[in-house]
Amino acid sequence: MRSNIKKVFWFYFLLFLTMIIYLLKFSLIDSKNIVGNSYNPRVNSSINPNIKRGAILDKNLNVLAETKNKRIYPYKNIFAHTVGFLYNGSSGVEARYSIELKKLQNPIIDNAKKLLDEDYIMQANSVVLTLDKDIQTFCYNKLKNKKGAILVLNSKNGKILSMVSSPSFDPNNIKNNWDNLTKNDNNNALLNRATQGLYPPASIFKILTAITFIENYPDWKNYKYTCKGYENFSDITITCFDKQKHGEITLENALAHSCNSFFINLYKYITPSDLEVTAQKLLFNKPLNFDLDYKKSIFSLKDNSPIDEIMQTYIGQGKTLVTPLHIALIGSAIANEGVIMTPIILDSIIDENGKIVKTKKPKILSNKLSKETANTMKTLLESVTNYGTAKKIKIKDLSISAKTGTAQVFGEKDHTWFLGILPIEDNNIVICTFFENSGAKSDIVNISKDIINYILQNKNTLLN
Repeated sequence: MRSNIKKVFWFYFLLFLTMIIYLLKFSLIDSKNIVGNSYNPRVNSSINPNIKRGAILDKNLNVLAETKNKRIYPYKNIFAHTVGFLYNGSSGVEARYSIELKKLQNPIIDNAKKLLDEDYIMQANSVVLTLDKDIQTFCYNKLKNKKGAILVLNSKNGKILSMVSSPSFDPNNIKNNWDNLTKNDNNNALLNRATQGLYPPASIFKILTAITFIENYPDWKNYKYTCKGYENFSDITITCFDKQKHGEITLENALAHSCNSFFINLYKYITPSDLEVTAQKLLFNKPLNFDLDYKKSIFSLKDNSPIDEIMQTYIGQGKTLVTPLHIALIGSAIANEGVIMTPIILDSIIDENGKIVKTKKPKILSNKLSKETANTMKTLLESVTNYGTAKKIKIKDLSISAKTGTAQVFGEKDHTWFLGILPIEDNNIVICTFFENSGAKSDIVNISKDIINYILQNKNTLLN
């Protein structure tokens, strides 16, 4: 009898414990995503129809969204993916911070005033973003006629200064264009390519291969390899871009010229498991804790993976997939001495009088990469702009670290990447430019240089 009572006791105890764990997980981890999910009916429901929805503002308090007779988006396509929309669900900041945008700071006083004056407008709180209207507009105009994404972020605090995706849409006309926007085609204008588009990282991934080599091969500084323009294992052969022979090169030279053969050859010295450790340090297959909808990047290589997959993965092809947001965060780890700050899009919440109600504080997301390795990589990547694949970006008396990439896509034109680290005073600004199906000879380096020059010319306003 006692045995049966004990069994019943432990059964209910475990059931109760499971329920507690689930509720804690729901409250502390899942609630943020559920609240911001476009299918959550609370997002679009009016808590009180007499409350005027708050505005969405940029860092300098320029209006990005406001309610007059209806919801208005003054900058149309430029902020569409980040600010979002309200129709058939919602997206972006409109979804994630919907509750804050319908919240009164002094509900008792406001409701009392409403009782005394039926024409009194109860104004909800507004949200201030980290985005800067001017650089956002500049980046959007650089991207407008292409498919892709551009991100600019401050590696020191994780604040995103610009995040654009193209093709875009006008949220003012979302209702009229809904059928066209939701067609299943390659344009997919509703997709935020900066956070939701998963792509092969191409030669940008060589940063991870290089980090793995540095941390697992003690004599890496003296290591030299003779590039013949190709490398093979068994019956698998992979060539360098345009089959170029780079001759005898070091790790620095290999990064500068993006030598495929050099990095494939590193399979002799670092294992897929070694590479997996680095990928985990840099948050592959892990959450990025970003407020808006995003996709986790994918790294699946194992020691027993086929040799062709191993060779492809070491140079950023294979099954590895990544978002432009994640590439920018990898750049921020190098820029910020191994520390990745949580990417921030919300700066603060303010009341109807402009008084700050809540501020989003910078927070460390990961610090697994050592300071020494990060600083070493930052120095090595200066070779890319000094004499390598991004030498057009070289600016006198300024050390810019960078990496370019060209991802092959079966049956379509190549994707192209640019990752840059721009030192400005005590900050390091990270730029990630991505062009989808642009072809190997795209103008991504020239456009990235334009963005860098813009940042240098406007650094005082961008960093305030």
